[in-house]
Amino acid sequence: SLQSNPQSATADVKGLAQIMADILLANVTDTLNYIEGLIKQSPEPELERSLTYCAELYIPVVKYTLPQAIDALSKGHYRFANYGISDAAKEADTCEKKFSGSIQSPLTDWNNLVDGLSDVAVDIVNILLKG
Repeated sequence: SLQSNPQSATADVKGLAQIMADILLANVTDTLNYIEGLIKQSPEPELERSLTYCAELYIPVVKYTLPQAIDALSKGHYRFANYGISDAAKEADTCEKKFSGSIQSPLTDWNNLVDGLSDVAVDIVNILLKG
């Protein structure tokens, strides 16, 4: 992900954290859009309920949590940024756990990507926290 962004070649640690947070937000937004598309196509009520649950988890992350974390990162408020970025992974995990039993998650790859990107972003912010 970082290699796909030409700015990462010359970025410092804070710049890398910003880039990863922006990539994470883009992926969380894509995941939410994908979920909303699946909801419109879903003929099964149980699947639709699970997808709606996931959308309700992702909406605040897209609209509030990650934008606030990115803003905090730019202002040097690394603990708050860390909390917001790690929340994306928690919500992805919670979403994935909603699909248990007879319903297979159509979101596993999406949730795993969000989880992985969040982990990388948190690791970079942790470097900033250590000073």
